[in-house]
Amino acid sequence: MLIESLNPATGEIIGQVESTAVNQIGRIVSEARIAQSEWNAMPLNSRGQLLRKFGELLLSRRKIVAELMSRENGKPVVEAYTSEIIPALDFVKYYTGKSRKIVRRRRVKIGIPLLKTKKAFVRYEPLGVVGIISPWNYPLMLPLGQIIPALMAGNSVIFKPSEFTPLVGGLIGDFMWEVGIPKRVFSIVQGGAEVGAALVSSGLDKLFFTGSTVTGRRVSEAAAKTLTPVSLELGSKDAMIVLADADIDSAASGAIWGAFMNAGQTCVSVERCFVDEKIAGQFIEVLRKKTAALRTGAGTESGTDIGAIIHKAQYDIIRRHISDATSKGARIVSGAEYTEEGGRHFVKPTILADVPMDCLLMKEETFGPVLPVVEFKTEREAIELVNASKFGLSASIWTADSKHGLEIACKVRAGAVTVNDVISYYGISDGVVGGVRESGTGRVHGREGLLEMVSPKYYEVERAPRMKKLWWYRYDDALLSFFETATDFLFFKDIFRKAGSLFKLAPKILRIRKS
Repeated sequence: MLIESLNPATGEIIGQVESTAVNQIGRIVSEARIAQSEWNAMPLNSRGQLLRKFGELLLSRRKIVAELMSRENGKPVVEAYTSEIIPALDFVKYYTGKSRKIVRRRRVKIGIPLLKTKKAFVRYEPLGVVGIISPWNYPLMLPLGQIIPALMAGNSVIFKPSEFTPLVGGLIGDFMWEVGIPKRVFSIVQGGAEVGAALVSSGLDKLFFTGSTVTGRRVSEAAAKTLTPVSLELGSKDAMIVLADADIDSAASGAIWGAFMNAGQTCVSVERCFVDEKIAGQFIEVLRKKTAALRTGAGTESGTDIGAIIHKAQYDIIRRHISDATSKGARIVSGAEYTEEGGRHFVKPTILADVPMDCLLMKEETFGPVLPVVEFKTEREAIELVNASKFGLSASIWTADSKHGLEIACKVRAGAVTVNDVISYYGISDGVVGGVRESGTGRVHGREGLLEMVSPKYYEVERAPRMKKLWWYRYDDALLSFFETATDFLFFKDIFRKAGSLFKLAPKILRIRKS
């Protein structure tokens, strides 16, 4: 069966790929497991060298990649660079440069005196076969943020791109194989939900899923049947708090970019904006003026700011959320203009004020170029409004007092909180991305992202193998008395009781007999 890739800005077919047969998934996993042993046996530096070549190839063909992403995803070409290519290249640089230090063997210090004859250490070993199911909104950056550390750690990877961006996904595979990474070490399966479901139940050693909370829940339930560990990056309703002392112009610019970038189809986009009532009127007016200057159109056209909506289903969700909000009293400040013809779907960047908290726009992920603004009276109220959401991926605080901003950030329930900026942290290789509550589990990027790809294994060597241990059989009153006194010595803080128990230990140990 062929999967057709459509340009969301024009509706035209730009390419086709063959869908992977569901009955082939088991074989692909088995072959990946065999290949993983040889891949892991390769020195880490050698794996890094191949991945650096992948980065060099991506860099040399960046214009081709950017153009394809714009045509297949709908985003402006400039965003293909800023939010995809540049972060992806930095992932390569980061993980090929720092993985050895992060996963090197770690010596374990043993604190209990009776166990000092042991030498122990922890090694971080690859999981085996890692599955990565990635979405359409960032078809390069999102998967490579997991693929690169997975391969560096010595795993084999089976990657399923979104059926809406199969060409970009396929290009990742082409580049990997061209630089010499074996096809069984890095495999691609193409297809829709049925292929994803087969991969989830195929016996992977770990699965990484990025997508909606609804689908993530189903993935987690299916993976539980085989006890497959799952890392989930799911939906969100990211909030922005604008305090009265914030720079209004800067905060407004951050708000509209954070809400409208990639046509709002971003998991960490600003989907709720809470503004101090003292500046709300002025802030909304600045938002209106800045939004009026934005141009909606095909991402491949020069000067386009807001690209197409990926497909009709997402377009319908956006319209429904706006309609629901206005029916409950929300006021349209700008936008709420729609284009749907010939497979093309566009939504003009939309700002709404006086938005009630019980509407879909404030409760469910919209994933579109829509910015609802809500006024608050006190900081406590703002924090309570932010934390009322079932989601918790990221948030931002805007204030002239960065120290105070960090104090508020500590009270916000989210996986990441920024002060006076939005979204950009996602592209920082040494940062950490992940949600709480219904926004998911697990972490990507940075040290934590690499540690998600390995299993810590404990090793211990007894350096006095002929010595019989005091806690071995047989148990008697002498042994009990010794360990009662040893417990006092080890854990009492009072120096006199500690010294007294030490004085009693010597004669007690002489009464112990081991068989």
